[in-house]
Amino acid sequence: MENDRKKLNASINKILKCIKNGDKNKMDELFLKSFNHFYAYALYRTYNKTKAEDAVMGMYENVLKYIDSFDPDKGGAGWMFKILNSLIYKSKYAENNQKSHEQTITEDIDIPKLNDVCETIGLKDAFSTLCDIDKKIIYLYYFEQRTLNEIADTVKLSVSAVHKRLKQSLKSLKKFLQE
Repeated sequence: MENDRKKLNASINKILKCIKNGDKNKMDELFLKSFNHFYAYALYRTYNKTKAEDAVMGMYENVLKYIDSFDPDKGGAGWMFKILNSLIYKSKYAENNQKSHEQTITEDIDIPKLNDVCETIGLKDAFSTLCDIDKKIIYLYYFEQRTLNEIADTVKLSVSAVHKRLKQSLKSLKKFLQE
């Protein structure tokens, strides 16, 4: 599996170098070699076939548009993933921004209500190990499907701090449940 990924990355890198040097006909080859790889990732991130396809096609358009910024020493697949992630984020941000006009985030998350939800799905003991902020972050992210930016604004932390706390909380819950 690791070798397959390295081969794919090397192949993408080689094709992108050709495109950067002016051979725009290599876009077909790039598409054929990498579409399934990027589409699977986009589908995982968006949970929507149409949005995933749109994001991947937008990525290919941006590859051509921004090919001059491609650095062959840093790897082509990573560069393309950055473009794809940016498009997915912008799409989700636009969607959530539209939703935010329709719904507002409740500033006060009802922790007892969250505890009731956790008890219902059998996680009350696991959730009792988390602090209130971590519970709010998990609730907003998984139950209200809010973005990290929205959560960061609500709990008054940076986006990276919210992301880190979310990951640590999930590790803590997983560890607790495995015991």
